Amino acid sequence: MRSPARVAIAPIIVLSVLAAIPAFGFGYLWRWAEARVPDPAAEEAAVVEPSLPAALSTPMLSVRRAPQTLATLASDSSLAAGLTNLGAFINDTSCLVVQVDGRPVFAHNGDLPVTPASNEKLITAAVALEVLGADYTFTTKLLGAVADGVVTGDLYLLGGGDPLLSTADYPPTVLSDPPINVTRLEDLVTQLVAAGITRIQGNVVGDESRYDTERFVPTWAADIPNVEAGPLSALMVNDATQRFAANGQAPRRYADPASGAATDLIRLLKANGISVGGSAKSGPTPPDAPEITAISSAPMSAIVGEMLTTSDDNTAELLLKELSVKADNIVGTRVDGIDVVKSALTTWNIDTTKIEVTDGSGLDSNNIVTCNILLQVLLHQPLDGPLGAGLPIAGQSGTLASYFTTSPVAGRLHAKTGTLTNTKALTGFVTTGGATIDFSMIIGAPNISTEQPGSPPAFLPYWDQLGTALGSYPSGPSVEALQPR
Repeated sequence: MRSPARVAIAPIIVLSVLAAIPAFGFGYLWRWAEARVPDPAAEEAAVVEPSLPAALSTPMLSVRRAPQTLATLASDSSLAAGLTNLGAFINDTSCLVVQVDGRPVFAHNGDLPVTPASNEKLITAAVALEVLGADYTFTTKLLGAVADGVVTGDLYLLGGGDPLLSTADYPPTVLSDPPINVTRLEDLVTQLVAAGITRIQGNVVGDESRYDTERFVPTWAADIPNVEAGPLSALMVNDATQRFAANGQAPRRYADPASGAATDLIRLLKANGISVGGSAKSGPTPPDAPEITAISSAPMSAIVGEMLTTSDDNTAELLLKELSVKADNIVGTRVDGIDVVKSALTTWNIDTTKIEVTDGSGLDSNNIVTCNILLQVLLHQPLDGPLGAGLPIAGQSGTLASYFTTSPVAGRLHAKTGTLTNTKALTGFVTTGGATIDFSMIIGAPNISTEQPGSPPAFLPYWDQLGTALGSYPSGPSVEALQPR
């Protein structure tokens, strides 16, 4: 038998062993953790003090702490100084306004009412692009009844207002700034031939009913009609030219552009083997006349580009009439087109009480605008859009091809020119290394645009000085030179 004392001791021994096991475990873990703690001395030896840059001597509140702003202000100030000299050079009947990235830099008579000359086309272009749209096209149609390859009655040439409807032999005969982006009348004839048409039994009738028959603006100077513009019509071929300029002779215009267009079409028809039984006429197309074929113009973006690059007066006047057709679906007129222009300008927050719109081309000296308004119109459209892209380029294209050829702005100045006897205008922009300069300069002075044999035109010193001033930008210290020190 077990003794009572031995029985009592046994549980105590067991409990002691069980308690000792975790104690040994904790002791082992403590030793392991202690071994993982880094030696403070070793850690101190591994620390490397950072190397700080040398302290800047430029005070915290110095303008050098904003070098880009300082460089811009210096360049703007230098440009303004150069323009101040030009501003003192021009008279009180002229205006000059210059901005850099929308910042006003210089203004001389910015709100002075002046005659814009062909700078009026900037207004016409901007409104046409917005109201009609950059993709808008003009359509010229041929209509008539056809049976067995024969037009059994009259063939109707329905004008759609296309200002650039031309024949292939027209542009090379124009003495200067020939039209571009034209619509070929020959394409209509090609389509007739492809359709198997061999004969026109009746007349060829030109229909100009889309617009009114106001051939010339009544207040144009006497030397403008039939020379600078007109006769205007919704159906004009080759600017209504009957005889091309050649051998020193001035071109001759058709008195009736619609019948003149029919005459030009008959010539092409016969040259392509299609006989015509009647003659060229003008008149309306019967409402039930079936369409045979049609051609479309280049898009409005290209037409506006042509108008600005070559300063095409007929294009500008027809666009003005087309605006009234688009707005009210009525016969296009100059007066109704002017209402559309003023309405559009009002929506652009332009004060139309400061302007007078008489035509779309700027040929009328009664047009009135300001340099500030022209800049507003220019900047209403993006400069990389159709309006900006259509502007002549200094020393390279259009009406600026022969100007600024040796100037620092050659190839960088894009602007619309304007010329009347007593007005010389230039509005556009100059690209620089990191900014865009927008400007408008209109010089009003007697005979400012007249070129005398053996001497430069009177406006040229103004343009040269403007090109020098604008071409020097930016002329202040560089950003690198103005960095904090």
